[in-house]
Amino acid sequence: MSYSQALMTTYDYGHKNDLGNGTPEQWSFQGPPGKVGMIIDMGIHVTETFACDATDAKMEIGTSSDPDAYCLMNIPDGTAATDVFSVVDDTDAIIAEAIPADTQIEFKSTAGSDAGTEAGIGYQYVSVLWY
Repeated sequence: MSYSQALMTTYDYGHKNDLGNGTPEQWSFQGPPGKVGMIIDMGIHVTETFACDATDAKMEIGTSSDPDAYCLMNIPDGTAATDVFSVVDDTDAIIAEAIPADTQIEFKSTAGSDAGTEAGIGYQYVSVLWY
């Protein structure tokens, strides 16, 4: 398959994930058999403003042995409800675009910490071009 026949797929967690005052759920995905991938975007549709003034919440895309092999996104304090925080906002989030064929990809989330009460919830996603 060439780039002209590539398949764009957006994976999402399917429901809200709590990266604030809770324990974020970890999730994973795998591409079509035999296809290599290129990460195009990742992010979160924010539904609760992030309160994490001590340490940022973060999202990582990688493998079980290297959690941020492909992406590391820091979500700062004050990221507002209704925002879409993506690679446009964290321009160095994508570390390595290329995903090898037949690789289990892990999406790891870490809650931020705050001097007061932590907060930050949203719908996570990652878009990959498979070819």
